[in-house]
Amino acid sequence: MERPSHIDFDSQARCLPCRLPYAGLAISLQCAAVFLFLYGIANHGIENIIRDIEVVPIPEKDVHERVRPPEPNIRAKAKKETAIEPKFKWEKTTGGTGFPPPPVSSDPPARGLDRALAAVPGTHTVPPYPPIARRMGAEGKVTLRLTVSTEGKVSAAEVVTSSGRDDMDQGARQWIMAHWAYKPALDNGVPVIGHVLATVNFNLINER
Repeated sequence: MERPSHIDFDSQARCLPCRLPYAGLAISLQCAAVFLFLYGIANHGIENIIRDIEVVPIPEKDVHERVRPPEPNIRAKAKKETAIEPKFKWEKTTGGTGFPPPPVSSDPPARGLDRALAAVPGTHTVPPYPPIARRMGAEGKVTLRLTVSTEGKVSAAEVVTSSGRDDMDQGARQWIMAHWAYKPALDNGVPVIGHVLATVNFNLINER
């Protein structure tokens, strides 16, 4: 029994002379194409496929037109007015200055109110007891001469009679200047600076 493949090889060998004319025609066509291509390059050349691009400049247009600024509104100058001099008329009188005499008032001039210094209630509080003097059981009384301004404030305090201890004297002086207030004295209705004496008594019994 023969192999099937052996039969195929034999059929292909027998068809080979039939294909030779077709192969020769294909080779001749390729040779003609190569000849024409070489002939065109030698005599005529190949035109450039990509040509140079020319850029045409576009003229710019002035989009924003220049706006002319408005003319200033100049007002007309005001006319200069001349001042008119006043004219006075008077009648001459014998033995006088030409002006009527001032009226004579029979009433005496008004007199303002006079008032002495007056303490403002609620402001004359007792100064705090000095801590060291309280521990030592020290007591004393200090008298001060106060100067009250036209606004009713104590502007100065001078120790007239000392308590014997500096902490008591200075404590009373600083407290009075910071807290005490007066109604200022009046002279003919006008506030004036006044003076008054004040006494502060440091007593341990009152502290308790």
